[in-house]
This record gives sequence, structure tokens and C-alpha cells, in this order.
Amino acid sequence: MSKKSTATREREQAQLMICRQLIANQSFHSQQQIRLALQQQGYPEISQSTVSRLLALLDVIKTVNARGERTYTLSPHFQSKPDAISPLSAMVLSVDYNEKFVIAHVVPGYARAVARVIEHAHLEDVLGIVATNNSIWIAPRNTLRTLQLQRAVLALVMPPTGSQTWHDSSTNREFAS
Repeated sequence: MSKKSTATREREQAQLMICRQLIANQSFHSQQQIRLALQQQGYPEISQSTVSRLLALLDVIKTVNARGERTYTLSPHFQSKPDAISPLSAMVLSVDYNEKFVIAHVVPGYARAVARVIEHAHLEDVLGIVATNNSIWIAPRNTLRTLQLQRAVLALVMPPTGSQTWHDSSTNREFAS
């Protein structure tokens, strides 16, 4: 049995995490679609066999969605299961932004609850919020402050557990929170 390097294990764990997030937040009808999405996420050389292995490790299943289409879905035991003592922040998968808006991806069924937390914080940079089943779209009052809004939302719904830094790709600078 060969030993894998730490770098290889870390890359595989990162691929597994990204694959899980992609399947939780998007609809895929084929492994090829998943492979293309992983390539867009920074794994240009990922093979179909690696995608197949990731799906097996995540125990991904094919189900029929509301439109009657067969799509890949995380097995119920791999989806986050909230309970009375789990923080709402455990239901938040990611908070991302572009120059126009902020979007938060959450465990299916929790978008409205997380959106209410954001609304009740009365963040001055928020113009409006729209919640679906697993996404929250947040419109900034001023698009020049979208990055600041993303950071405020992130701090609100995913409080850091220690020192954390943020990377601003537009200026290629690191910021401490």
C-alpha cells in the first residue's frame, strides 16, 4: 500500500469539499457537468474517474427533481442535520460576492431563517434580501461597498473561530478581521 503525500491528501480533501458544495448548491445531470464545474473551480486536469471516486466517497445518489429530471444529490446522511443546539451558522455553506451583489449558500431549507438573522441585524449597506430554499441574494445599497457588505454578512452568519484573513482579489491584498 503506497503512502500519499500530505499535499496529495490535502488536494483530495479540497476536491471532496468543493464537490460536496457544488452538488449541494447546483443541479447536475451528468458526471461530465460535475467535472466541468470542478475544472472551473481550479482543477483543470481532473479526470472522469476522479469525479466518479469523489461521488462514491460522498455517497452521491441520483434522484428525480420537481421537474422530473434525474440529478445528482448528496445522500441524506451527508447533508447537515440541524438540531436544537446547533448554531444557525452551521447551516451556512458559503458567502460570496461580485461587484453587484452578495450571495449566501445554505443547507436546503434554512435560507429564510438565515435571511431573517441578516435582516434583523439592520446592516446599513443592505438594500434588500431575497431568500430561496438554499440561497440568499443580498443587494447592496451601494455597489461600491459590496465587499464590505460581504464581510459584514460573513461576520454575522459565520463568526470566525480565531484570527482570520480575507483576500481581496481585485487589489490582491490580505485583510485581517
